[in-house]
Amino acid sequence: MERASSLRILDLCEFFSERGGGVRSYLERMGRAALAAGHELTVVAPGAAAGVTQHEGMRLVRYAAPRMPYDATYRVPWRLDLMKRWVRESRADVVQISSPFGPALAARLLDDDCVRVYVHHSDPIGCYVRPVLDRTLPTAFSECIEYAAWAWHRRITRHCDATVVAGHWLETELSELGCERVTTVPFGITHRDLGSQWRTEALRARLLGPLSDQPRAALVLIAGRMAADKRQGLLIDALQLVQRERPVALVLLGDGPERERLIDRARGLGHVTFVPFTRDRAEFAGILANVDLLLHGSVAETYGFVIAETLASGTPVVVPRAGGAGALAHPDYAETYRASDGAPEVARAVQRLLGRPHERLGRAASQAAASFPSTERHFEQLFALYARLVRSKANARCGAAATPGFHGVPRNHTRE
Repeated sequence: MERASSLRILDLCEFFSERGGGVRSYLERMGRAALAAGHELTVVAPGAAAGVTQHEGMRLVRYAAPRMPYDATYRVPWRLDLMKRWVRESRADVVQISSPFGPALAARLLDDDCVRVYVHHSDPIGCYVRPVLDRTLPTAFSECIEYAAWAWHRRITRHCDATVVAGHWLETELSELGCERVTTVPFGITHRDLGSQWRTEALRARLLGPLSDQPRAALVLIAGRMAADKRQGLLIDALQLVQRERPVALVLLGDGPERERLIDRARGLGHVTFVPFTRDRAEFAGILANVDLLLHGSVAETYGFVIAETLASGTPVVVPRAGGAGALAHPDYAETYRASDGAPEVARAVQRLLGRPHERLGRAASQAAASFPSTERHFEQLFALYARLVRSKANARCGAAATPGFHGVPRNHTRE
């Protein structure tokens, strides 16, 4: 892997929640990786007040913005003028776009001196539009409308030098939808923090609570941002059905606008432990390693960090056959259900997994996760891609012949 020369990277962000979340975690890891590699990362994001701070290896630039109505920990990315000003003043080599909304619009208004890269962190169409279409229209009609809904994303990718996705399955999907210059830089996890060595009888007993003396009790984890699009309510309803066959203890790990409603919905289960987002990696690893399974509901993951980390902990999963969750699943260590299934079908998937030998599932999960890239490897590849794009744009400005492919992005769509 070639080492990229020092790069100035500026990220136009929207989903940088004070509470935590996938994009924030990714950018914090990127900040540490950039610092170690000699690059500069600046993240511009809406916040409660304007200010500039050093945070996790990055320079974090906040501009004051109003709260989002549903999830108040997110802010509206409305200051396109400030985003443009920071790009201009930072003299960034690469403008990284972490949202398909305000930041993407601001990037479209820039001149062509810098490289623009869209990182496809979220799938709002798969999350909100596709489920409604699938429920209300015949397949042929819903597919036509969905293709039209992707027009904005196609326009974003047309104005970017590359669109980065987490896996080849997603590269195929976006390319078939007409998005341009899509390239896979496989996302990674921090393997050294995870593993079955974190299993302890004491922690498992604490999470099981009053069910710890019942051998058939199932300890289930639901993790992530607690919001309607993550469908945790469906999962809890499924566990209520599973409880007719065996005792169920639930660990709810995360936070979000649906937290209180979910805790109330789960009161009928044998025991419920609520754990907010934690920065204690030992606590996180211990929870993942001691539960019997992760139950996941999102049908529009672009990767699925918590699923990959659960598998690396030697714990099997029950996930929908859709999006990044489905891409990470395999019959050796997972049970799946259709994206359109209700609570009874999800419950049956959970029961199938609980009926299989746990140790065999755990070994298969660990073996599969060993092949997942590391966080370090992901950012090495990302920075190398950015360096190639910067060189290619410089060559184009000087009238030199560009390297094969548009802006040096490989067009190899061979699937693993």
